Amino acid sequence: MKYWNKQRIQKERDRERKSLERRIEIDRVQRERERIYSPGDSKKNTRLMLDALGSKLRRRMIARLARGGAMSLSKLSGPLGLMLPAALDQIHVLERAGLITTHKRGRIRFCVYRPGSLKELGNILARQDIAID
Repeated sequence: MKYWNKQRIQKERDRERKSLERRIEIDRVQRERERIYSPGDSKKNTRLMLDALGSKLRRRMIARLARGGAMSLSKLSGPLGLMLPAALDQIHVLERAGLITTHKRGRIRFCVYRPGSLKELGNILARQDIAID
């Protein structure tokens, strides 16, 4: 028969705390997956792209990237009148939707337009086989 001494109580509390932390981490990862573009999941990708394109500012950023090719974040945000932190927030939304990709070279973040993403969105909307919630 085991007795409930201080060490056993502490071990049991630690075990419960670790189990709760694992469940929280699994839930966080699942929520993050729902917010990121993933090839093959057309319903989720359509929702993400339409949400991202709902802002006039983000549409202007996409148009600027499509016309000018790859450019740094500061060059992209300059004519739009955005400060870099605000521009970075908008870039993250576009990147999660799969409309652009970014990469860093030193201290400079470059943004690259993905033309295939809007073609994919157009094909999905043309099919009209999914219900967008």
